[in-house]
Amino acid sequence: MKSLTVMHTTLALMLITFASSSSAIMKPESSMLLINEADGGGSINVENMATEESLLYVKITDLPDDPQPKLLVTQPVMRVGAQQTQRVRFILKSDRPLEKEHLKRVTFEGISPKKAEGNNDISLNIRHNIPVIIHPKGLPFIADPWKELVWSQSGSTLTVKNPGKYIVRLAQNVKLLPSGSATPLEKSYVLPGQTLSMQIKDDKTAGQLQKVSIETLSKYGYETGTVEMPVSH
Repeated sequence: MKSLTVMHTTLALMLITFASSSSAIMKPESSMLLINEADGGGSINVENMATEESLLYVKITDLPDDPQPKLLVTQPVMRVGAQQTQRVRFILKSDRPLEKEHLKRVTFEGISPKKAEGNNDISLNIRHNIPVIIHPKGLPFIADPWKELVWSQSGSTLTVKNPGKYIVRLAQNVKLLPSGSATPLEKSYVLPGQTLSMQIKDDKTAGQLQKVSIETLSKYGYETGTVEMPVSH
């Protein structure tokens, strides 16, 4: 049985070695899609990086903790010429005015044309998955939404609450001060009105905790610096 497994593995490696490969890569122009309620939707350019015409498949994913409002893509499947750019448009659907920012994900996947029978090319479909931030009409843009986060401690439980109207993006590694040890945050974002909790495993660290140090991220996911914030008890 072992020799048979080795033979199958060797054969698979040989096929991969001798077969050429092609990839359908659809690259969005930005690392985040911003939807303004005032505009009723938004759009983004997506480039076909491949040397052949490919299908672009667009899928919007609602997050379990933020399913509303609805966002629709006007054309979920479309053909894009080799090394050409396609404008993808989205429509916002809401039965009431938005009061806070909302978060979704959108996936752009390139699908290679079907190969002729007997063709040994290996097609790789590559997805780009980026966040979608839906911004309410009349809400001013700010560069530092993390300033509204409120950190508190009860025993070995550390809690962060976002009482503001903005989505806060941050790295999932929260440093505890003054000990310098770290505890993981379950998500890389805190939604408006959302509260997240994490456990401090070391009793000594929990007893000394005065501040947290967090790595803040811009809406586009880029690091903007490290910020220390007080922890109430």
